[in-house]
Amino acid sequence: MIQRGCRCEVCGIPLTTSNLQLAHRIPATKGYLKRYGKGVIHHSLNLATVCSLKCNDAVLLDPKTHPMEAEELIRRIKNESR
Repeated sequence: MIQRGCRCEVCGIPLTTSNLQLAHRIPATKGYLKRYGKGVIHHSLNLATVCSLKCNDAVLLDPKTHPMEAEELIRRIKNESR
């Protein structure tokens, strides 16, 4: 499991209960859940702790717009899950 600090993974500002967001790198859409499964979409490597929608957008690895990066992340998740 990835150990996260108490700072945004994008901009580094301190996270609090009022600004903490858990972002999916590969979005948790119905289509991606069906295609890759819950084990990939909700895996800790696919999640980022961020402070805002701007930082949430910065970690996005949608396979439609970032196919190579998303494929690499999916490979890493599947290897770790074995």
